[in-house]
Amino acid sequence: MTGIDLIIFDFDGVLVDSETMGCQIWSDVFAKHGMTVSAQDIMEKYTGKTGTLICSLVEQEYGYHIPDGFLDEVNETTEEIMSRELKTVAGVLETMPKLYVPVCIASGSRPKRLNMCLDVTGLRRWFPDETVFSSHFVKNGKPAPDLFFYAAEKMKVSPEKCLVIEDSTAGIIGAKAAGMKAYGFIGASHCTPERGRQLIENGADLLFDDFTKLPELLKV
Repeated sequence: MTGIDLIIFDFDGVLVDSETMGCQIWSDVFAKHGMTVSAQDIMEKYTGKTGTLICSLVEQEYGYHIPDGFLDEVNETTEEIMSRELKTVAGVLETMPKLYVPVCIASGSRPKRLNMCLDVTGLRRWFPDETVFSSHFVKNGKPAPDLFFYAAEKMKVSPEKCLVIEDSTAGIIGAKAAGMKAYGFIGASHCTPERGRQLIENGADLLFDDFTKLPELLKV
């Protein structure tokens, strides 16, 4: 592919196979507080969004009151479990050295969790601190384009020369709103044909399900 000077990766569900685990953690913490929100519902409705936005949307949709400290409990539980069990998506570690353009991360996750996950998975070597951007750095998380504009500015690349790799509709919508090319990745364990259809409907330029194919796609 010509004209791409930066690849912006989402983190969960693209570089690390964390979405199924993360959604189950959210569901379990809801249940602990007497609230019923299935992991499947969380997967379908809220992936790609910040924890604060998820809590707000759940209150609106389900009529629950989210207690003080709830999000801290989710974050602490997530960090504890993922520090032991998190794995990269198949093909990521072998493919990263083959990418010939600069890379960065634009994620809805908290900086603390991102840094922990990068360290425990071995991804840190490709993503030093100055290339890791969280929705917590901007006013509006995905599906707003703010984080993508922020990442492009910090990496000193024009938005139209950025390629975003996303597994969520929120991410695809945000990337396209920023004027960037966006590929939908459907190779993690949580992805289904329905997920792929949703990504295309929301503007993904193409879909791929094998991370090792990314270098070839950059040549198209």
